[in-house]
Amino acid sequence: KRQNRYLEILSKMFNLGIDNRLISQNPVNKVKKLLEDNHKVRFLTKDEEDRLYKALPEFLKPIVTTALQTGMRKGEILNLKWSNIDFEYGFIELLKTKSGKARKIPISDKLKQVLNKQDKNNQYVFMNPETGLPYVDIKKSFNKAMEKAGIKNFRFHDLRHTVATRLVEKGIDLLVVMDILGPVSYTHLR
Repeated sequence: KRQNRYLEILSKMFNLGIDNRLISQNPVNKVKKLLEDNHKVRFLTKDEEDRLYKALPEFLKPIVTTALQTGMRKGEILNLKWSNIDFEYGFIELLKTKSGKARKIPISDKLKQVLNKQDKNNQYVFMNPETGLPYVDIKKSFNKAMEKAGIKNFRFHDLRHTVATRLVEKGIDLLVVMDILGPVSYTHLR
């Protein structure tokens, strides 16, 4: 899988070279993926996002907002601690990531408002009030909201693709996107 990610990143870089008329073809297109992922890359449209927010249970809204404002993985969000958040300098620092590399993620004004509304009497930002611990899994509630919103073939992880797509559409450099999000599939950004 990791090799495929490298191929995807290389391919995007070559495609940017083609777009900027620096090269004429993408040599990575001739390389086959090592493992095929049969899940179609998907991201939310603005309309779908609006419908999703209307369908989400209240406890999930700040979690989904955090995902859409940061591109963090579900596990990173559910295990987020207040000690990882620096309000003074405006970033979230993730030390334990999938890639093993620490990441600093900027906090938007919208995310700051969401975080300020969370209970700070616990070490975890998103605590399950029934257990006093972070939520273990939100898949059932998330899928129910997706069904209620009429959104098909969409996983929580696809929120990362939504963030990546929107950042690139706004003209944010792909290397900056990669620095914020860490490893993610970028083939859909061509």
